[in-house]
Amino acid sequence: MKVKQKFEGIWCPMATPLAKDHSFDPEAARALVEFLIDGGVDGLVPLGTTGEFAMLSDAERSEVTKVVVDQADQRVPVIVGVSDPSFAKVLSYSKEAKDAGADAILATPPYYFATTSEGLYYYYRGLSEAVEIPLFVYNIPEWTHSFVPPDIIKRLADENLVAGMKYTEYNFLNLLKFHEVANGKMAIFTGSDALAYSNLEFGGSGAVIGISNVAPRESAKIFDEFKAGNLDKAREAQTKLLPVIEAIGIGKFPAGVKEAMKLVGMKVGEVKPPLAPLSAEEKNQVRALIQRSGINGSKKIR
Repeated sequence: MKVKQKFEGIWCPMATPLAKDHSFDPEAARALVEFLIDGGVDGLVPLGTTGEFAMLSDAERSEVTKVVVDQADQRVPVIVGVSDPSFAKVLSYSKEAKDAGADAILATPPYYFATTSEGLYYYYRGLSEAVEIPLFVYNIPEWTHSFVPPDIIKRLADENLVAGMKYTEYNFLNLLKFHEVANGKMAIFTGSDALAYSNLEFGGSGAVIGISNVAPRESAKIFDEFKAGNLDKAREAQTKLLPVIEAIGIGKFPAGVKEAMKLVGMKVGEVKPPLAPLSAEEKNQVRALIQRSGINGSKKIR
């Protein structure tokens, strides 16, 4: 069944399921796609930060893209992460995403080597002109140590070079600035779990949030209730998820995400070495928080 492509709602930055030998597990990925779509998420975002994209080989990234797009089968849109320090590799990943049938791509600024604000503009302009698929800016300065500022986003929006942006930073002032300069010309998603409701309230398109791996139905409610005009219920849905937000931040990200997913019955393996798995104490902390949330009957977890 085809759906009309729409860049709004609660989207899941998918964890990448790994087998015991830490290789990509395609069958677990297909099960995860079903879990998320059944849970009501509005879109899927494989190969983002939660998906450990930088730890995967080119072959694994290609397989993740093909498996997720194939299993989604146009029931929800898929935005594939294509980030890399190399422009040539970003172009290659982008072509693979388009060929696989993805709806859009998501790219951080170049990382490791720094560039200027003007360099960021030319990077995204060059990428937009080189690919035949909608482009999203992935603005996550804590991880890339590069910030795409509002004036550059304004130029990209005014010139219709990008479809939207995922902004992952708990800086509400910057979020408001991005809304002002975008002026409705591009979709603004937050990647900060606790700001999903607030972004919608200020005119945002939605959120791409890690907690939706653990609690897709409850996460989707934030947007669904907001869209229906039930603002109190939308705020309640956001508040109910606070223990889950705490849980996925335990340890070195995204180890907490994968542990929380295991506790609600969605086993996706451990993180990819050399990322650090959770200690026994950290696992207990995640367990306590998921129990407190009551997500998916998790109060019964022992």
